[in-house]
Amino acid sequence: MPQTFTIERMVAGGWGLSRSDSLVTFVRGGLPGEVVTVAPGKRHSDYQFVTLKEVQETSPHRVEAPCPVYEDCGGCQFQHVRYETQLEYKQDMLKEAFSRIGRIKQALFLDPVPSPLPYEYRRRVRFRVFQRQGTFHLGFVRERSHVPVNGAGCLLVARSMEEVIKGVEGRLTRLRRLPAFLSHVEIRSSDAFGTHLIICTVPRATRRQAYSLLALFEDVPSVVGCVLNSSSMTASERNQVRRVVRGEPHLFERFQDLVFRVSDRSFMQANWAVYSKIFETVNDWLNVKDGHIRVLELHAGIGCIGLGLAKNGAMVTGVEENPYAVADAKRSASDNHVGRYRIRAAKVEDFLEPVVMDEYDVIVMDPPRAGLSRRCTELLNRIKSPRMLYLSCNPSSLARDLNRLCATQYRVRRVRVFDMFPQTAQIETLVELVRV
Repeated sequence: MPQTFTIERMVAGGWGLSRSDSLVTFVRGGLPGEVVTVAPGKRHSDYQFVTLKEVQETSPHRVEAPCPVYEDCGGCQFQHVRYETQLEYKQDMLKEAFSRIGRIKQALFLDPVPSPLPYEYRRRVRFRVFQRQGTFHLGFVRERSHVPVNGAGCLLVARSMEEVIKGVEGRLTRLRRLPAFLSHVEIRSSDAFGTHLIICTVPRATRRQAYSLLALFEDVPSVVGCVLNSSSMTASERNQVRRVVRGEPHLFERFQDLVFRVSDRSFMQANWAVYSKIFETVNDWLNVKDGHIRVLELHAGIGCIGLGLAKNGAMVTGVEENPYAVADAKRSASDNHVGRYRIRAAKVEDFLEPVVMDEYDVIVMDPPRAGLSRRCTELLNRIKSPRMLYLSCNPSSLARDLNRLCATQYRVRRVRVFDMFPQTAQIETLVELVRV
């Protein structure tokens, strides 16, 4: 039987929250202030997730979602929200995480930084390959399920990638059978050079199957390379391949007047325009001018921020566990003739063990979604760097780590949200911590 709720606020994941008695209800698609009718969903002891059926009282911030599969696809959560309001909701969700998880009561929250492009910004997209009516298609999955949804026309993808995506799906839809089971296709695009890279993921394949599969895409315009990776190789499968490359296994991208190599096994940013704004803020907060600042960059990736700071005069040491990203960073440092930069291939915790107090003036870190390990936060508290900049894509793990860092040694000075992923509930945050 349908139920009626009033949405109080937006919470993590872009869910509208409503409370009634002792039950917390999460409504996908509901906006604060709206009165909505929902269909019953999965209920737990004190909370439930429900499906929106009708909006009885509409928020002035609601708009018509332009994507035809928005209601089914699990990729976006905010297409039905005016863009300026999306930024406000993300700021509110971040503050809630700081208060509830981090126990941080005082922090300067600066205005969120919008994306120059609310749509057509993604230059890296990973599709699931599914079969429908005997042919193969590129798509995503419905939220909280494995039901496939067509994704070839995704509105978040950069316009320059459209022809490549059409070319890939066009070749798939003409086939009734593939040389090997293809689970995912990732497409990457270089904005600066107009080139593309295709990365295919299969559970397993022989060398002949791998080359036959990659040959399907080798003549797609502007594609400089195709890579196949096996996701479930075992040592006993002697005739199977782990990785096959046709063409170049990397792209080149321009960032802050530097040219970076980005290999297929290195992490690549999806929204370079916003990432550039993040770097500009980091550079401004650090006030890199005289060249005496010593920067330690943890989880450095391919070194975009570190190399940019070194080009501007800082002495930078990068630390990255992924050896392929380290190789990219070294290649980029050499190609761009940046001499005040070095990078080490190591686990962050292992590198920090011998570091002594005040060896670095500032620590910049950009960990994965899981955040920092407890051991890492313990080491950072022991090192006591005068300042730290923490870039995070997950408010929950960020708030947890800040709670550990601020327990004794640090306080949060300022916080800024960057809208790296418009139309979604994902939040990119830069935090400055100073030693107390």
